[in-house]
Amino acid sequence: MDDKKNNIGLSARKNRITVVDDHPVVLEGLVQLINREDDLVVCATAGNAKEALEAVRKQQVDLVIVDMLLKDTTGVQGTEKLRLRSPRLNILILSTSDDRYHVKGAFQAGARGYLTKDEVSEKIIIAIRRVLEGEIYVGKRIARQFSRKTIAGWVLDADTEETMGKV
Repeated sequence: MDDKKNNIGLSARKNRITVVDDHPVVLEGLVQLINREDDLVVCATAGNAKEALEAVRKQQVDLVIVDMLLKDTTGVQGTEKLRLRSPRLNILILSTSDDRYHVKGAFQAGARGYLTKDEVSEKIIIAIRRVLEGEIYVGKRIARQFSRKTIAGWVLDADTEETMGKV
C-alpha cells in the first residue's frame, strides 16, 4: 500500500479516522464528507481488512469506519481483528444490511455504532461524533428493529469478553 493512500490528512488537533470499504466511490465520498469537518480528518483508507490492520498499526487512529461486507472478510471479522490489535478502538459499521445476524455480530465483536448505507450522507458525522464521545450509535432503521436494551446487552457481552480475556 502506498504512503499517499495511508496519509490523506494529518493533524494532531483532529480526531483521526480510518475508512475501510472495498468500493472506491464510497471511500472517496466518505473522505470528502468527513474532511469537511473542522474536528475530523481521515488519516487512512483501506480496501480490505489487511490494509485496515496495517493502517491502525502504523498510526494513531481514534475511529475506524468498516463496511460490513468486504471482499476478503465481513465487518464482524474485521472488527474482531481490529479490536484484538487495539482493544479501545472505536469502530462504526456501515452496511446495506439491517438483519439481526449482522447487527448483533457487529456489536458483539466490539463495534460501537451501526449505520445503514442509506442513512450515511445525513447521519455519518453525527454517528462518528457520538461514537467518539463514548456513546453507542445506531441509525433509525436499526433503532426501529432493536431496543436500546437489546443493543446495550450485545455491547456488554463484548465488553465482558474483552475484560475476561485480559485476566
